[in-house]
Amino acid sequence: MNQPPPRCPACGSSATLPFENEEASSANESFAEIMLTVFVFFLSLFLVFLLFLLSRASLPFAMILILAVFLFWRRKKEKHREAKRQAHAFVCLDCSRNFRA
Repeated sequence: MNQPPPRCPACGSSATLPFENEEASSANESFAEIMLTVFVFFLSLFLVFLLFLLSRASLPFAMILILAVFLFWRRKKEKHREAKRQAHAFVCLDCSRNFRA
């Protein structure tokens, strides 16, 4: 699905590249934040497991949990598709203008 780069609306040049915004990158997370997030995630999974073991209502709770995970996954997939359809920012190499296409 390699499409040719869009033409610049100002000068008509086809020498355009996708614009990369360094401020929008998510590489600014520290190692401690990532480890804390992973720890909290596994702790919550362990607590859910304990709830299953100690509860009589584990089957209905499991069904609700499976439904919630499925709906979350479907919503995430829809957001990903929507993000692909949005216009991307480009920069013209000849006139140095930014445009969306």
